[in-house]
Amino acid sequence: MTTTNAHTILAIAWKGVTRKIFRNIVLMLAVALLVALLTFAMLFNKVVEDDIEAASKRLGADIVIVPTEAKGSAKEFILESRIKSFYMDEFVFDAISDLPDIKQATYHIYLNTLPSGCCSIDEGQVVVFDQDQDFVIGPWLETGPKRLEPGQIYVGSYVYDYLGLIDTASLFGQGVKVVGHLQQTGTGLDHGIFMQLADLHKISSAATGGYQAGKISIIFIKVKEGISPAKVVADIRNINPTVGVMTSGDIGADVRSTLADILRVFFITILISSLLALLLAWSTFTVLANERRREVGILRAIGAHRRHIMKLFLTEAILISAIGGLVGVGLGHYLLYYLAEDFSLLTRLGALTPLTIDNILLSLAAMVAGMMVCLVGAAIPVIRLANLEPLVAIKEE
Repeated sequence: MTTTNAHTILAIAWKGVTRKIFRNIVLMLAVALLVALLTFAMLFNKVVEDDIEAASKRLGADIVIVPTEAKGSAKEFILESRIKSFYMDEFVFDAISDLPDIKQATYHIYLNTLPSGCCSIDEGQVVVFDQDQDFVIGPWLETGPKRLEPGQIYVGSYVYDYLGLIDTASLFGQGVKVVGHLQQTGTGLDHGIFMQLADLHKISSAATGGYQAGKISIIFIKVKEGISPAKVVADIRNINPTVGVMTSGDIGADVRSTLADILRVFFITILISSLLALLLAWSTFTVLANERRREVGILRAIGAHRRHIMKLFLTEAILISAIGGLVGVGLGHYLLYYLAEDFSLLTRLGALTPLTIDNILLSLAAMVAGMMVCLVGAAIPVIRLANLEPLVAIKEE
């Protein structure tokens, strides 16, 4: 088909679309809603998976150890920035850190601040860390000295946005100086207030709530290159079978389970929407075929082939579905960006959908899928119309 013929068919098809504009707008909206659901579901799944994967990698640890009963709480702090405190005996770290396959090991102690007077840092997750063994906090330090001096603290990116670097803050009733802040990590560290282990003894037990000396909260382990984390996990369980052990793949397992349930609901909704869009396309083009039998008969009589009739009406279907698809892609992104606060899974993770090549490809895939549903529905009456004999089509009223 020459370029001129293609332009001619496109022009005739567009006139056909605008001839019954209200009826075609209804079909466009059906395709738009289907594509919007597909776009939203695909991007929803991607951003949650990406956020979980990024959070587990950003910790810099292959294995995380917490008290058995605190595995859920630890995941909530890592993924959702929720304030948590839980403890186990420090001897757990001493027993595990000497394993030959471990490259580095460090631990954190989680403390919760208590409300106090002016300029205090209230309702924050205080993270006590050992500067000599640290490999979790240091790599994220954006500003400030590499080591803390007595009375100095770092803050996470979220805290820094509201607090800044000030000299007059008070923490657990002690004056502290904020000397540096971390980059945004996308984990619970963004909401953290970080103090060195040497300053912990200055805090009274009454100020730290339920914390007791000799307790730690969480252990981070980096295994040696070429060593399977599963082997180290087995060694840890042989030493202490009572602790909760998580690998980077375990982090977010509960969220993935919730995500799978949500996606099943999306699948059923999308399946129903697809069937409705297909039936609407079939009925729309069935009516169109009945209305334009004489027109097709005349075209066939003056030399148009079946393939020309097929191209003409399928071009109309493509135009209708393409417009609906573009509207649907925009609506799907709108739902994810602006209405997703109703989905606690997204708001808890702080997931966003930047405009990336992968997201564009997913949107195009959703659009093509919606267009195909419309084309399949339109194809049956269009094929039947194209196969009519010219004289029969002209005579039928």
